[in-house]
Amino acid sequence: MSEKKNYHQVRYGTAEGEIKFGHIHSDNEQSAVMLRNGKTWRHYITMDQTGKPHRKHGTMCVSPGAFQVVAGDGYTDKEKGQPAIYMDAKKGDIVLRCPQGTLRIEAKNIEMIAKGPDGENGSVTINANEKFIVNAASVDISGKVSTKIFSEKTVEIIGRGIVNLYGGLVDMADGATSVIGSKGGSTNEDQNKL
Repeated sequence: MSEKKNYHQVRYGTAEGEIKFGHIHSDNEQSAVMLRNGKTWRHYITMDQTGKPHRKHGTMCVSPGAFQVVAGDGYTDKEKGQPAIYMDAKKGDIVLRCPQGTLRIEAKNIEMIAKGPDGENGSVTINANEKFIVNAASVDISGKVSTKIFSEKTVEIIGRGIVNLYGGLVDMADGATSVIGSKGGSTNEDQNKL
């Protein structure tokens, strides 16, 4: 790709900072507007005109220090329930990454809602390569179609007071049934045959 040239670039600035119109970056992409810290060249905000789909017509904020947004402290009771910070991705995904840190979400209440238009979407997936820990005064798990708890090794159900198991039909099978078999047959046994 040939090197871009812009004969209409305009720059205003001092030693403390600058604003550029039509700036061309080192990667040969052009910004309509760029606001940059004069003391730290890696601290800037751009409104880009060219680039790949995720960059073209996009806004980029880059800072070697923290990026902070504080809002809503002027809300009154009339605005109760209204978002103080609102982010809406009309198309595409939202990605939050901190590969060398911890992601914390703190709130009075937290809601996670997945709404899919068909039977293939509308899922919440959590993957952890070590542990998934849930601590609460009460934990309720409800599945309209099915609920499964699976482990490659050990499953422990412990109730220090009482353990209640209810079912219209309770079917259980252990390792011995794979050799001896159950009297009268077992759906659970058939599903878990090796």
